[in-house]
Amino acid sequence: MNPRVSVVVPTYNCGRYVVEAVESVLAQTRPAAEVLVVDDGSTDDTPGRLARFAAPVRVIRKENGGVSTARNRGVEEATGDLVAFLDADDAWHPRKLEVQLAALAARPDLGLLGTGVYDWPGPHPDLPDAAPAVGDVRADDLIVRNCMVTSTVVARAEVLRAAGPFDPNLRGPEDHDLWIRVALRAKVGNLRANLTGYRAATPGSLSKNAAAMEDGMAAILGKLEAAGVFRGRPRLRRKAWGYFRYACGYLWFRAGHHRAAVDRLARSLAGYPLPYGRGDVRYAFGRVRLLAAAAVAGVRGKKPTAAV
Repeated sequence: MNPRVSVVVPTYNCGRYVVEAVESVLAQTRPAAEVLVVDDGSTDDTPGRLARFAAPVRVIRKENGGVSTARNRGVEEATGDLVAFLDADDAWHPRKLEVQLAALAARPDLGLLGTGVYDWPGPHPDLPDAAPAVGDVRADDLIVRNCMVTSTVVARAEVLRAAGPFDPNLRGPEDHDLWIRVALRAKVGNLRANLTGYRAATPGSLSKNAAAMEDGMAAILGKLEAAGVFRGRPRLRRKAWGYFRYACGYLWFRAGHHRAAVDRLARSLAGYPLPYGRGDVRYAFGRVRLLAAAAVAGVRGKKPTAAV
C-alpha cells in the first residue's frame, strides 16, 4: 500500500516564510499527494507570494479565526490517508516523509508520529543509513508535558478525525490538547531523527504569550479532570499540575514577572515535591534553581536571562 499524504500548512501574515515552507514539501524524496495552504485572512503579501504554486498545492483562503480554525479547515478538506502538519515558518528535511512513512509502515499500531527538530534556517543534518528508532510516547507522559512539535507530526487521518478537531478556544497549547486526545485512543511516538527545521519564535509580547499559555494549559488539565482521566490516579494529577505550574513559572520568569514566577514555582514544588526526570526538566533540580533565580531577580530587579 502506498498511502496518500495531505500536508496542512496554516499561515497568517507569514508571506516571507510560507513559500520556503511549501518548497520544502515539494522537495520531498517521497512526494505528498496534496499541500493545503490555509491562508487565515492574511493582510500582507501572502496571496501574491502563493500565486506561483500549482498542483499539488492548493491555497484555501478564509476569514481570520486563529491557527486552530485554519488547521481544522485543512484537515476537513484533506483527502489523504495520512495528514501532516507544517507551520508556515518551519521547513522539512528533504527525506522527512520518506523516513517517517517507512516508520509508520513498520508500526501500523502508531496513530501519530513526530520527529526530532533542528535549528532553522540552517543546514539540513545528515541522516544515518540505518532506519531511526521510534520512541514510544505514553499518554501519561504526554499529559504531563508536550513532547510533540506540530510541524513534525504525521497522523493517520481516521485517528486524527476520531480524536476531534483542534480547540479554537485554546490560544497556544491547542496542539498539546489534540495530541493528548489522540494518545488516549492510539499509540503515539517520536522518531529519533531530526527531520524538521524549527524556527525560533519571532519576537512578541512575552507577557501576553505567558498569560495565554497559562490559560490554555489550565483549560487542558480542566478538560482532563472533567473527563475523569485523573480519577483514581492522584499521583498523575499532582505530577501534571505540578509540571503545569513549573512551565508557567518559567514563562513568567522569561517575561520578567518574577513575583508571578516565584508564586507558580513554589506551588509546583508544594504540590509535587518529587523530582521530574531529565526528559521533563533541562537540569537536575531545575525547579529549585529556577525558583532561586526568580527570587533573586525579583529582589534585584533583574531582567530575565537565559534558560535555567
